[in-house]
Amino acid sequence: MMKKLSPNRLLSLLMITLIFTGITVNANIEHYPGNLLSEIPCDEKIVIDCDTVYTADLLPNAGYWTNYTSVPYNYSGSEQVFEFTATSSGLHIMDLDQGAGDADFMIMDACGNLTGNITGFYWTGEHSEYIDLVEGTTYYIIADLYESSGPTTINIKVNCLGDVVISEPDFDCFQGLGIAPSLDAAYNLDPLNPNTFVANDFTVEPNTTFALQQISISTNQVQAPDHGVFNIRENNNGKPGDIIEVIEADATSATAYASMYNEPVYHVVFDLTETVIFTEGIYWLEPKITTPNPSTVWWAATENGTDGAITMLSEDGGTTWAPLEAESIFFVAGACETLGVSDSTSVIFNYFPNPVNGELTIQSQVTVESIEVYNLMGQIVLKSNTISNGKIDLNNLNSGIYLVKATFDGGHTETLKIVKK
Repeated sequence: MMKKLSPNRLLSLLMITLIFTGITVNANIEHYPGNLLSEIPCDEKIVIDCDTVYTADLLPNAGYWTNYTSVPYNYSGSEQVFEFTATSSGLHIMDLDQGAGDADFMIMDACGNLTGNITGFYWTGEHSEYIDLVEGTTYYIIADLYESSGPTTINIKVNCLGDVVISEPDFDCFQGLGIAPSLDAAYNLDPLNPNTFVANDFTVEPNTTFALQQISISTNQVQAPDHGVFNIRENNNGKPGDIIEVIEADATSATAYASMYNEPVYHVVFDLTETVIFTEGIYWLEPKITTPNPSTVWWAATENGTDGAITMLSEDGGTTWAPLEAESIFFVAGACETLGVSDSTSVIFNYFPNPVNGELTIQSQVTVESIEVYNLMGQIVLKSNTISNGKIDLNNLNSGIYLVKATFDGGHTETLKIVKK
C-alpha cells in the first residue's frame, strides 16, 4: 500500500539547447561523455529568483553533457543551468515547460552532470513538480535536450511557498495526529478499489458526547481533493467493525504544505453540513476521497508518532483488518459535552433490551420524567414527557443507532446509546 513512483514518469526525456549571449556553443558529444564539474555550462548559468519566469533556447547536437547521475538516457542537445538558492525551507512548486521539443530537467546538488541528483530521476517538463527545499541551500536545475529532439524553448518558474504552517482545528475539542513530524508513506483511498479500506481510530471519553463538525486529513497527489465519503465504523476488539454512520462532505479548503513522492501533500478540510453525535467509545474513520478529474487519492502517513491505535488496512471488503506501518494523518473536531448535567446524586438504573425492536425499558428506583431521542446527526426524532413504568415506544423509529437522553425525578440526566433493529 505504500505509494510508489508512477511508471509514466519514464515516458519521455527532456534536453535543453543553450544559446550563450548570442553565441551558440557546439560540442561533439563523443568528446564529452560527462564531466563532474564542467566549466562551460556552469559559466553560462542563469541565477534565478522566486516567482519569476525564465526561458532558454536549446539546440540539437550542441551539448556539452550527455548523461546525468541516475538518469538512463542520453542528451546530445545543448543544456542550460539554472542556479537557485532557497530563501525558506518547505514546499516549492517548479513550473516547467519543455516547449515544442523533448527536454528534461534534472535538479542537482552542485553544478555538474555527475553530481548528486536530488530527486534520483528527471522531470519531463510536461507539468509542475513539487519538492521540499532547505533554506540557504543552492540547487542547480539543468535543462537538457534529448538526443532525438528538435530545437525548443523551455520555461522555468520556481514558486516559493516556503514553510506553510498547518494549524490545529479551531474547535475546543479535537483529536488525531493531524500535524505530523514527518511524511513517510501514503495509502490508497480510491473509491474505485471497492474492497480496499484504510481506517484510523478516535476515542470519545467516558461520560462525554462528541459532536463531530469537521474532518481534516492529509492527502498526497497532484490534484486537490474536492469531495469525501467517510464511513464511521464501530470498534471490534481493537479493529474496525461494522459501519454505523456514513458522512458525505465537499472539501472546504485544500492547502499544499509539503511534498512526497514528487507530488504535493494537501491539508484538506471538510466542514460537515450537519453535526454527528458520538457517545463514549472507540470509533474508526474510513475515508474515500475524490478529485475533480478522477485520480487516485493517497492518505499521507507518518512513521513518527501515533494517536490511538495504528492505521488499519482491509483488502477483503472489511472482513479482516491488519495494522500498517505508519499512522495516517487526520483530525476530527467539534464540541464535547460532559454528561450528567445535574448536581443531584447519581441514579442507579438499567435499560433493556439493546438492540431493541419496539419497546425500550429504563429500570430504576427513581422515576423517569421525560426522554429525548436523537439520531447521530443530532436531530430530535422523539420526545415525551409521559413515561409509564420506564417504558418507551420506539416502534416508529427506523433501524439505526440513537441516543436516548433520560431525565429522572430531581433533574439528573443520563444519555444512553441504543440500536434500533
